[in-house]
Amino acid sequence: MKSRYLTAATPILLTLSLVPALGHAQTAPEDADAVMQPILVTALKREQSVQDVAASVTALSADMLAESGVTNSFDLQQLVPGLAISFGNRETNVAIRGVSNNVRSIGSDPSNAVHLDGVYLPQSSMILTDLFDIQRVEVLKGPQGTLYGRNATGGAINVISRAPEAGLSAEGLLGVGSFNLRRAQLAVNAGSEAVAGRLAVSYAEDDGYTENVLTGEGLDAQDFTALRGQVRFQLSENADLTFLAQTASDDGTVGYGISTDPSFRAFPANFYGAFVPANLQRIDERNIRLDSPVSSRRDSEIYAATLNWDFGGFALRAITGYSNYDAADALDYDFTGDFNETFVSTTEVESISQEFQLYSTTPGPLEWTLGAYLYQDEGAQFVDWFAFGPFARANTTSEGEARALFGQATYHFNDQWALMAGGRYNEEEKTGQTRNFIAATTADVTASFDSFTPQVQIQYRPTDDIMTYFGVSQGFKSGGFNLLAAGPPTLYQPEEIVAYEAGLRTSSADGRATFNASIFNYDYSDLQLRTLLFTGSGGGAFASVNNAEGASVTGFELNTAVDLSDSLRFDLATTYLDATFDNYISPSNKRDLSGTRLPLSPEWSGTMGLAYETPLAGGDLRARLEYVSRSRIIFPLTIDETQNFDEASSLVNATARWTAPGGNYYVEIVGRNLTDELYRVQRADIFFSGVYDSYGAPRTGEVRVGFNF
Repeated sequence: MKSRYLTAATPILLTLSLVPALGHAQTAPEDADAVMQPILVTALKREQSVQDVAASVTALSADMLAESGVTNSFDLQQLVPGLAISFGNRETNVAIRGVSNNVRSIGSDPSNAVHLDGVYLPQSSMILTDLFDIQRVEVLKGPQGTLYGRNATGGAINVISRAPEAGLSAEGLLGVGSFNLRRAQLAVNAGSEAVAGRLAVSYAEDDGYTENVLTGEGLDAQDFTALRGQVRFQLSENADLTFLAQTASDDGTVGYGISTDPSFRAFPANFYGAFVPANLQRIDERNIRLDSPVSSRRDSEIYAATLNWDFGGFALRAITGYSNYDAADALDYDFTGDFNETFVSTTEVESISQEFQLYSTTPGPLEWTLGAYLYQDEGAQFVDWFAFGPFARANTTSEGEARALFGQATYHFNDQWALMAGGRYNEEEKTGQTRNFIAATTADVTASFDSFTPQVQIQYRPTDDIMTYFGVSQGFKSGGFNLLAAGPPTLYQPEEIVAYEAGLRTSSADGRATFNASIFNYDYSDLQLRTLLFTGSGGGAFASVNNAEGASVTGFELNTAVDLSDSLRFDLATTYLDATFDNYISPSNKRDLSGTRLPLSPEWSGTMGLAYETPLAGGDLRARLEYVSRSRIIFPLTIDETQNFDEASSLVNATARWTAPGGNYYVEIVGRNLTDELYRVQRADIFFSGVYDSYGAPRTGEVRVGFNF
């Protein structure tokens, strides 16, 4: 127990030890190239240095991701404490500061918005993808009710791709690694100031790190292919138009290496024992027995047109977006070696959005942004569940519309004090239909919701290199329907967050050190929760979503980076969360969940890194060592049970890249989870099904050869 507490306290102890380092870092750098360059972000709908953003934002440039060897969005949580992602059966749950969503049916909304180049992606599973040819990733923490709207109660994740530019260039890489990994990425840019285009492709495939010994197939395997094309037209000196098209196909089985834990029996006792001997369950964490093949398909298409027009004094940005998400899954749902349960599902969701942003560009005491947003989606979902006979078979459809007006303004009283205020008004309508083929029933539902989410913040700059802020903001997520309920669809209510946050952003005068901190408190009401997978009745059994009365989230974050010398840099990011239910009795099993932690909200999470650069053999060597840790975590699949957790875990990652003279070629070695830590990515205990779980990747290594010219 003592070592566990020391592990949790390590980030704080290291932060305190940085005080003398920050003072030491004030000496002028010998090499200007060694100074950390601030990342420009558009988190608040206008371009600014991340150190000037009066909000909790983690910005990861493409170079920072490459330095850590990160190529998949799942690994973002290792670089962004406070962000947690879990998956199982490819069901993806994203949490920011403990605010998450375990509701998975169509017509429901995620709690954290995900965008690609400003286009909203409606399905949480669309974030579980490779990151390729991107400029940066921005993770905004806390309710984003003003600028991002109803689906950003916890925050927002913005992925910004590399934009076309004038000139001819190409870059790419080839990689091979553990479990017969094959990876390839290529991006080609060509054009002039008038017209420029960019084409990028990405491919990753391996044999998987979990084996189904009955069929010989590899599970938890990558099989990803994507293509993105962009064309930018410079319409005039002050206007440009960019078209984007991306298609991605993911046939991998990451998240499907699941089996029941043989040390647990389902309730009633020995329920499985009556059908399945213990030796037909899991052999070990990497070898399992499933009686039928597993298949998964995730296809997506994203199209966008972005117009930027500077009128002098103010500018217009218009983003038109379209997305299509088409998924199909088939799996052995009892996770044993006998044919007891199978589950087949298909999901398709189409969405179209239009956003207009009008914002000031002239320097002056008043900065302002006005906008309007229109959104529409429709989806269909079919499930067929066989459990010792036909158990559940239903088809659901949904349609949704949303409209919003928003505005935000910052007034600078002088060089030190500023006041920011904003608000957003949302209106939305939802309709749905469910056809239960077992009960031979059809039900139609409709509802409408509206909200006003204000924000106010005061900012103070005692010097050019220090900024502090304190603000209050509100987030809103609309209600919805239990379209997959066993009986008639029931309505669950919207959820709401009122957040208080104070923050500090500092950098040394010479740019060799940054130190950022924030403290926050959330009043979280009417949480939408799926509390139990089974809701048995004569008409089948499906998920049930209900509202918890409330929860409280309190915590703080620390982020710092210091150039210890011209060659050595240290960085640290850590988050503390106290996130618990205030008063909640599970409607399915009457278990009192009051005082228990929210899903995906570890008390401590943090990342420490050391990066080293030095000339070597005429070229340059860059190496990085990372230590990533988190404390005990609750998984969100069925929060009202008792075994849905994983104990504290720690990972060690490392990369080393040698770049040839001239910078056109490089060779890189990437190692992840070097200590071969065994940790879970999902766990659940369900009535009649026992305890089942899946695990993260073991120790892996990869060699990459890349070029850039």
